[in-house]
Amino acid sequence: MSQRVPQPPVNPALRDLERHDFWPGFVAALAGVVLVLCGARHLTGVDTVDGSAAQESQLIKAFSSGGLQYASELPAPAPPSLDDPAAQAEALDRWTRQQANAAPPNWTVRVDTDAKTPCPT
Repeated sequence: MSQRVPQPPVNPALRDLERHDFWPGFVAALAGVVLVLCGARHLTGVDTVDGSAAQESQLIKAFSSGGLQYASELPAPAPPSLDDPAAQAEALDRWTRQQANAAPPNWTVRVDTDAKTPCPT
């Protein structure tokens, strides 16, 4: 059978204390809380309707509630139509030159954080 191995006598007064330190755990927990809060408030490059940068949590809400808006620059003006044929030809030439130099509109996405429409899916 099994035999018991003799152990040396233990003196409790000379034995190292077994204790758990508070500070390393507290520092680790505090760093975790800071990372979670900073991650939740992370700003993105997407603008909101009121002009500030959207947070990731706001983007999630906007995706799920129909809060995305696609804004562009104003569209190009329509060709001029005047009663005088000479003035109309001159205005049409000027409008053609302006349209040749015009750049296409820049499309941007904005987030409406107050949208309430539920996601259709």
